[in-house]
Amino acid sequence: MSVVVATALTMSGLAIATPLSIRHFSHVLSTEETARFIAASRDAGIFLAYLGGVTLAAGWQGIGVLRTRNNPKAFRNWFSVGLNVAVMLAALFVLWRGISQGNGVFLGMSPVGLFVSGGNLRYLLRGPQSKMSWWYDHLGAMIGTGIAGYTAFIVFGGVRIFPALAHTRFYLLFWVMPTLIGVPAIFLTVAYYRRKFHEDGGVKKPSNPQVKAAF
Repeated sequence: MSVVVATALTMSGLAIATPLSIRHFSHVLSTEETARFIAASRDAGIFLAYLGGVTLAAGWQGIGVLRTRNNPKAFRNWFSVGLNVAVMLAALFVLWRGISQGNGVFLGMSPVGLFVSGGNLRYLLRGPQSKMSWWYDHLGAMIGTGIAGYTAFIVFGGVRIFPALAHTRFYLLFWVMPTLIGVPAIFLTVAYYRRKFHEDGGVKKPSNPQVKAAF
């Protein structure tokens, strides 16, 4: 996943800094076409950087809580907290861009960053709330890594694999499919293990040796 993050941040940096140098054009662009292309390229670069940040934050959290499960405070450092604060701010920026531009993709994907960074910060700042909190956080973070990573891969790879769908309304499915699958998967998986470890708030029924003996 580190390769995915590095690639996303590199490509987004090029798309933002030098958009005209990373694309081959079949004809000379007019001034208006150049302006539109630069604006669209930079928007795509910002969004790709955002997805890379979400992937990094989720993956870092998933590995970190596993390594520090016996000493959760060791994971509460400036990098872990700062990374998630940056992702949260980036998600709010993407949300603002989505509202100002009427961009449904930006609007739809901004909650993913808020969800991931908010959950990560809650664990970092409040600490584990139960014996197996580190496990639930690990599961949620790693699935969150998959959501962001697969979104970036499917969207930017989907244009080349399914070019006919790139300019249709069905292309939106490429953006939302990982989220629609991943977010419910997080809740269902965590709920399953909470029940398994008897940390779901239910009352564990005590065993009754006398009843067992009667049978």
